[in-house]
Amino acid sequence: MIHFPSGQKFLFTDKIKVKMQERQKKCRPFRTLFLIILPSLLIAWLVVYTVVFTLAVRKQQQSWQSGSGKNADSVSCPAKEWKLIREKAFLNARVALAGNDSLGMTINLEDSLVQIETKGVILRKVKFENAEISRFFRSFNPVSYSATFSKPFNITEIEGTIVKVPIVVKKAPRDTIEAAQNITKVDTTKTEFVEWHLQLDSTFIISFVQSDKSFGNFDWPTLKYRLRHHYKTFIGTNRDLLFFRKPTYNPEITIFIPKKEAKSFYRALPTNGQVALKF
Repeated sequence: MIHFPSGQKFLFTDKIKVKMQERQKKCRPFRTLFLIILPSLLIAWLVVYTVVFTLAVRKQQQSWQSGSGKNADSVSCPAKEWKLIREKAFLNARVALAGNDSLGMTINLEDSLVQIETKGVILRKVKFENAEISRFFRSFNPVSYSATFSKPFNITEIEGTIVKVPIVVKKAPRDTIEAAQNITKVDTTKTEFVEWHLQLDSTFIISFVQSDKSFGNFDWPTLKYRLRHHYKTFIGTNRDLLFFRKPTYNPEITIFIPKKEAKSFYRALPTNGQVALKF
C-alpha cells in the first residue's frame, strides 16, 4: 500500500477532477451534436417531409382532376351508371390499344384479370387473387375517370429482378463433336424471385410480384432491385426538398400473380408498349 501525505493526497485528487472536467468539456460538443442537434434535425426533416408529401398528393389529385371540367368534383351518379362509365372507358382504351401494332397489356382490377393483347386478340391472360391499390385512385369521380382512363397509358419505365431479354451468343460449332461438347445445361438449382414494375406516363406505377413463394426467402437480385427502386424515389424526393420543390407523387398498384405468368408477361411486353387500365 502506498501512503501519501495529506497535502499530496488532496493535490492528486484535484488533478483527477481537473482531467475529468477537461474530458467532459471535450465530449460536450459531441454529446450536443448526437443527442440534441442530429435528433432535432431528423424530427424537423420528418415533419417537413410529411407535410410536403401530403401537399404533393393533393397537387397530383388536382392535376388529374383539372382536365375533367370545372364542376367535376360535384358530379356524382348511381352505382349502375358509374359501372357503365368505367366499362365504356375501358372499351375505348382497348380500341385505341388495338390500333397499335405492338403487344399491349390490359389490367382489369374489377374482374382481377391481366391480359396480353395485340389487335384486340388476347394472347395470354391470368386471373389474380390479390392486389394492393393506393387510396389515391378512390379520388376519381365519373368525369375525371372517363377523361383519364378512356385511352391507354404509355410505358415510360420498365424494370425487374430478372433479365428482360435473355440473349446467349454462341459460336457455331465446327463439327458434331464440338457441338456435343457445347451443350448448354440448365441450372435447376438456381432460385429467382420475379418482381417488376411499370411506370405509366411518368405518373403512377404498377408492380407485379410473384405470388407462389414465401416472402421471407428473397434472393440477392430481388433485394438489389428493391433497394435500387426505393433509392431512386428517396433521392428524387430529397432533391426536390433541397431545392424547395414539391416532390413528385406516384401512386402505386401492386398485383400478385404466379411466377410463370409474371416472367412471361415481363418479357413479352415491349418497353414502348401501352397499358389499358380499369378499376
